[in-house]
Amino acid sequence: MTKPILVVTSRYTKEIEDRIDRDYIARRNPNQFPFSLPELLSAAEGADAMFITPADRLDSGFFQKVSPTVKIIATYSVGFEHIDLQAAARRRIPVAYTPGVNNEATADIAMLLLLGASRRAYEAQELVRTGAWKPLSPNMLLGWQIGGKVLGIFGMGRVGQAVARRARGFGMKIHYYDPSELPAEIAADAVYHEDPSDLLRVSQFLTLRGHRGEHRSRRTSGRRGSHRCSQERASGRCRTRRI
Repeated sequence: MTKPILVVTSRYTKEIEDRIDRDYIARRNPNQFPFSLPELLSAAEGADAMFITPADRLDSGFFQKVSPTVKIIATYSVGFEHIDLQAAARRRIPVAYTPGVNNEATADIAMLLLLGASRRAYEAQELVRTGAWKPLSPNMLLGWQIGGKVLGIFGMGRVGQAVARRARGFGMKIHYYDPSELPAEIAADAVYHEDPSDLLRVSQFLTLRGHRGEHRSRRTSGRRGSHRCSQERASGRCRTRRI
């Protein structure tokens, strides 16, 4: 039985590559940069399926020209903003994606950034790398203890909830904004703010977890300048840290 032809636009771990070689005739991108649209269309000619990444933009023009042999497209991503889903539907091509696959990893990185910002890790490693490190003095690289501080989470979806679980382990107080309040069994001790402006006012650390395009009617980007932090000022600057 002939194996189906799969267009593979990127490189993956050995386990995935081995499975691709076992189950498909792979048409791989030989370059380190994404296919151009003509190259992608050429690779898809006569193929049964496509395995893409967010670097591959599948717009309406792509779907107007893609080979009729393509039966399904899978994207190695949690989102699908790079794919015109309506155009795919018109061609009756289903699109598969991987929701939730990197929730825990993303939350780990959020805590890494939070700890790095609070303890001035970047500044410290720069001193070491440049040979400017000096014997410690009482006021050298003073940071901020995160225990007891308020972490504001803008967007309390899967990743936001995973960040909250980790932050509680450091003794942080959780406040959040989301389009709707979470059930008590999920929110636990987290404090809900119906208005994101209120969340900004109380947050000493802030992590933005909203999906691009979510919360658009109440997003903070155009309103940040109107808010002033009322807590923990240092040298006249607000100590809110955005993660």
